[in-house]
Amino acid sequence: MDGERPPPKRIRLTGLQDAQLLDLIEVERACCQMYYDIGFDAAEVPARTSSDFVALTREHDVRVAEADHVVVGYMAWRDESPGVAYLADISVHPDYQRFDVGTRLLEALRESARDSGLEHVVVRVWQKATWATAFYAKAGFQPLADDAPPKVLRWREERAESGRPLTRPGETLLWAAIPAKAPDPDDEDEITDDTAEGLAGPAGRPVGWIRPGCRRPGRSPRARTAARRGPG
Repeated sequence: MDGERPPPKRIRLTGLQDAQLLDLIEVERACCQMYYDIGFDAAEVPARTSSDFVALTREHDVRVAEADHVVVGYMAWRDESPGVAYLADISVHPDYQRFDVGTRLLEALRESARDSGLEHVVVRVWQKATWATAFYAKAGFQPLADDAPPKVLRWREERAESGRPLTRPGETLLWAAIPAKAPDPDDEDEITDDTAEGLAGPAGRPVGWIRPGCRRPGRSPRARTAARRGPG
């Protein structure tokens, strides 16, 4: 883990590319093995195939993390009614966990969701996956209870009314607020009303190397299918 490997010098986030598929499969296998080691089986936590990853992009915003040019993780999320960001998965190779790769992926979700006007994110997590529950707790997630914000509660009600299961045995629902973007004094000094339009990049560009405040809002596709599993 992080005691055996020095931290990466550079973490880059991209959209899913064909050349990354084989490496993503290896990341997926390594992450799933963490679940198998604590008693889960392949029916509960199936490893995604290359075709699964391609299909994932049809309903989700998928970002891939590279550490020093090595594919080490990915994140997938979608916009669900009535306007909540549903985090389908964050997975980071065990050798690269605790190097802030997951944090960078989660921040990419928050940035995209914020650009889409969303204020809350929800996720399912296996309670036995202590590394995942600790990650989400550190990131400000809390159990989805009756005192959650009204829009999050409406999301839960709509999911229940649709017949889609909210959780599987052993899973729990978490939610977190998406904080408002803090103003960047440098951006205020450098970008004026006349120049901001020319500097803004189109929605959907890879995150990680774009200055805050220089992206146009984009809208992720609204989902029609349920998530496969909690993140690892």
